[in-house]
Amino acid sequence: MRTNIPEFSASCILAICLFFSTGLKAQQNNISTKKKNILFIAIDDLRPELNCYGASYMKTPNIDRLAKQGLLFKNAYCQQAVCAPSRNSIMTGLRPDAMKIYDLGTFFRKTVPDVVTLPQQFKNNGYISETVGKIYHTGHGNQDDDLSWSVPSWNITESINNLKRVKRGDTIRLESSLPKINDKLLPYYKSNAPEEQMVDAVIADMATKRIQALKKQDKPFFLAVGFKLPHLPFVAPAKYWDLYNPDDIIVPKKTEPEGTSKYAFVRWSGELQKYHGIEQYKSEGYLPNELSRNLIHGYYASVSMVDAQIGKLLNALEKSGLKENTIIVLWGDHGWKLGEYGMWSKHSNSELDTRSPLIISAPDFPKGKTSESLAELVDVYPTLCDLSGIQKPGHLQGKSLVPILENPKAIVKHVAMSQYPRGKFIDTNKTKQEVMGYSITDGRYRFTRWQSYENPKLIIDKELYDHKDSRIDTKNLANSEKYSKELMRMENLLNEMLDKN
Repeated sequence: MRTNIPEFSASCILAICLFFSTGLKAQQNNISTKKKNILFIAIDDLRPELNCYGASYMKTPNIDRLAKQGLLFKNAYCQQAVCAPSRNSIMTGLRPDAMKIYDLGTFFRKTVPDVVTLPQQFKNNGYISETVGKIYHTGHGNQDDDLSWSVPSWNITESINNLKRVKRGDTIRLESSLPKINDKLLPYYKSNAPEEQMVDAVIADMATKRIQALKKQDKPFFLAVGFKLPHLPFVAPAKYWDLYNPDDIIVPKKTEPEGTSKYAFVRWSGELQKYHGIEQYKSEGYLPNELSRNLIHGYYASVSMVDAQIGKLLNALEKSGLKENTIIVLWGDHGWKLGEYGMWSKHSNSELDTRSPLIISAPDFPKGKTSESLAELVDVYPTLCDLSGIQKPGHLQGKSLVPILENPKAIVKHVAMSQYPRGKFIDTNKTKQEVMGYSITDGRYRFTRWQSYENPKLIIDKELYDHKDSRIDTKNLANSEKYSKELMRMENLLNEMLDKN
């Protein structure tokens, strides 16, 4: 008995199968090839003294919130503990030696003119690449890199100057003039100006507007946002100062490591010295405890101020519906001494200066994890390429951290390397110095070798510190027979690093 089911020819059935198969593949391809946005957040002079890093007294709820969304690297290190060289490294994927730049004022295009930067690589692969705030170091005669961006970078100085003439209601949107004494700025200041008048608040406001605007574009974006605090001067609204009780702030001991090299530290920070009330203590060598406590208080308040601005960015991503398709990287360009050893600022190879905060939040990866694995800022470039399915340029000197994002216990490198020059400039281009210090850490020991810049075989001094119990350097163990094997092992690892690079 014949049914009423219609008969289909073999060719008709094949056509139907191909239709559904093609449609399914197209749908899968749309999912797999959808490019993820990048929110790239830089913070100036931020050391990893945050609640999510174990400093429970710090009020950083928004950075903590980001850490819960991604992976926190407990042992990430910059390549040179000063603004321009560090930022050059993360943006180009090159170490300072590859660029031959160790100062603040030399534009990297002068020494590596054809290098493809991180945002430039994304721009070349169909992304809209934009920047708001401080990403490259543009002071001291240095400049921004036009090739990195799809549109001209937002000039905050120009914008604030324009805002001086634009009133919104009864409020002028600019930071109030900071008080000076004898023509010098105060190093710290509890401001009564509205928060929206602060420079970093203006940066956050502009960045949130860019997120909203970029959502309307039919392209993925790479948005770099750079905050200026907690760089000196430590200026923040009173409400952030009031988060911290000065009586609870502990001033570090003013004790240098025993047997440390004369090249290890800059005894007196020229960066801090230019502010009012500092230079008078230069002859004594140390700042008094009360002044030190006020500086630390100001730094903490500034960190909380920046944290609030990061919250605005995270809120903007969520409100725009872009959160689930956006990779977020938060990094500090280097560490900072807050009175440890009686010293301030960065400019050394010490653990406190070279260790940087690094948090990466990527869709489809484990959330709320921490990793003890070593990482370097120079690794961020290849990591973002791998996360985005973008080909890595051949010049990169870092390694992708994606294996660690997948498994926080994974190891991609055995040491992290930083460097710092000492001595007088010996050429007119100010790119070479008499002595170069190379420093590596394996997560416990830090080894530093000071050598002639022009004749690397001429070894001038060595340092070895054990950080098993503390990040503070206490005693140079390089001349201890007990640690001779560790010294040799670390020196061999340094030699391998230098040979590779």
